[in-house]
Amino acid sequence: MTRTAAFAALGLLAVLAQNPPAQPPPVPPPPVQQQPPAQQPPGDQPPPGQRPPVFRGGTANVRVDVTVIDKKGNPVTDLTKDDFDVREDGVPQLVDTLKMVSATGQAPDDDTSLPIRSPEHAAVEAARDDIRVFVIFWDEYHIGQMLPAIRAREALTDFVQSAFGPTDLVALMDQLTPADAIRFTRDRRDLADTVHQLKGRQGIYVPARSAVEEAQLYRGRDIEMLRAQVTASALESTIAFLGTIKEGRKTILFVSQTIGRLGPTMTDTVHWLDGVIRLANANNTTIYSLDPRGLDLNIRTSDILQSLAENTGGKQFSNNAPAQSLRAIVKESSAFYLLGYRSEKNPADGKFHKIAVHVKRPGVDVKARTGYYAPSAVEMDTARQKAAEAEAPPEITKALSAIVDAPHVTVSGDLWAGAAPGADGRPRVTVAWTPRDSADAAGVSVRASADTGKVFFDGPLDAGQASFDADPGTLHLRRNLLDRSGAIADRQDSTIDVPDFARSPLSIATPILYRARTPIELRSIQSGNAGPPFAGRLFERTDRLIVRFDVFGAAAADATVTVTLLNKTGAKLAALPLKKTAAGPYEIDLPIGSIARGDYVLEIGASHGADQTKTLVSFRVN
Repeated sequence: MTRTAAFAALGLLAVLAQNPPAQPPPVPPPPVQQQPPAQQPPGDQPPPGQRPPVFRGGTANVRVDVTVIDKKGNPVTDLTKDDFDVREDGVPQLVDTLKMVSATGQAPDDDTSLPIRSPEHAAVEAARDDIRVFVIFWDEYHIGQMLPAIRAREALTDFVQSAFGPTDLVALMDQLTPADAIRFTRDRRDLADTVHQLKGRQGIYVPARSAVEEAQLYRGRDIEMLRAQVTASALESTIAFLGTIKEGRKTILFVSQTIGRLGPTMTDTVHWLDGVIRLANANNTTIYSLDPRGLDLNIRTSDILQSLAENTGGKQFSNNAPAQSLRAIVKESSAFYLLGYRSEKNPADGKFHKIAVHVKRPGVDVKARTGYYAPSAVEMDTARQKAAEAEAPPEITKALSAIVDAPHVTVSGDLWAGAAPGADGRPRVTVAWTPRDSADAAGVSVRASADTGKVFFDGPLDAGQASFDADPGTLHLRRNLLDRSGAIADRQDSTIDVPDFARSPLSIATPILYRARTPIELRSIQSGNAGPPFAGRLFERTDRLIVRFDVFGAAAADATVTVTLLNKTGAKLAALPLKKTAAGPYEIDLPIGSIARGDYVLEIGASHGADQTKTLVSFRVN
């Protein structure tokens, strides 16, 4: 199970379990890497979780991002291929390609794409060479509660408000943030507000923030060592995540006083350090570290954090006024060279290859990754196999396609349609409209027709919904959004498959979703006065999701009905409690706050002997 899935499952079970065990389930410590720190990595095997390098233009092409800074701290932008001396494992390499990239963070004339609308939009923006990507990692486990936290918040507030350009992507996280919950933004005010809420929790164990922390309190081991392992694992996951969204340079500002002890001996910590440095270099990620304690003769800065920064092309900041110093992080990312060469080594030998980049011009400082792992042929085959295994099944992909997250479009609502057997056994279709703006509720009409052109319904939605009889098969829906004059302002076509309930021994009616945002709305739903179904698929963590459905057919009375929560790849996270309502249908009551942000699928299944059926419902947690 991935770290994201583990966090989601733990959070869900903590809320939903009817009879929790006497002790929470143990949380396995993250793996500790095994390599010496001070030397360049000589090992032949990459550390666990390391992403192989990307070879552009062929399997033997290696790309390196190089930053060259003059004595004044300004980027040098007028170098040519002949100015570079590149060596791989000590062997000179011929520079084939060289491109100067200017990433100033300034907005283009058309700045309509600046606001980040969704994680998918952020990923598209991050992939561009001229977009800078920054992650601020707040290591709350290793930041003092008082002066260090206050000093760090002051420095970061100034940093996020004044150092970045309009197009820069910035994310703020801590060690309990799953990698797929990292959210990039260009909203500097929102970042500053989030910074103000950060806390230092060094030595503070209660109240626990999550099921993971609750489990730590029951472990018969050193809690500080467990915390160090959580931080180390989160940093590794963040580096690997950044490597998946952008090949070019990425930057992490790691705010911490120390990593802490990762194992019974200091050697374990040293081995981890070497592994994470390799991981950062392989994923083209520069790490800067900020010790919020400042300068004090009685305080020794962490050698681990200093080595982590210096060996990934960054710096360690440890002074009493760090706000100004942090600006160098952005400045050093404003211009860099994309340098490519064709390796003389075998790129599929499974070994680590050292890269040394020098510039023939005197008086400059060169920053580049120190090497890469070349995956072996066996590793590449294994990676392809794992990628294929991790790919979501077609049915999951189809279910997830129902999630719409496009706030930039003019349509201000969602349309849902579902089918269930009517009193005469003929399919009864219900269409519901949930407006994002209540002013649009009365301005929606729907036309429903079969492939033959037969029209089953054509008219406005009364109070946001309408029901009508239809024939089994494909049902075509045309939704018209009307303006105040009654003219069509927007039109959208969609289709649904209407089951033949009369001929199926076992079938599931289309599940109906309700959203409760307040206790009053929840009581209204539970009392049977729910109103129209909720047509959307986007939920906030403060919402409560109620799902109702029924099972029909000759085998329905004795059927076994289950509901399983799946992640976006189709992996099973947890079996959900299921109950029967007074009116008869089955009901799922899911507090959205019990699971992590992300995309999910509810797999609803019914079986009786050889008769089996299932349906999928997707939703997103913002």
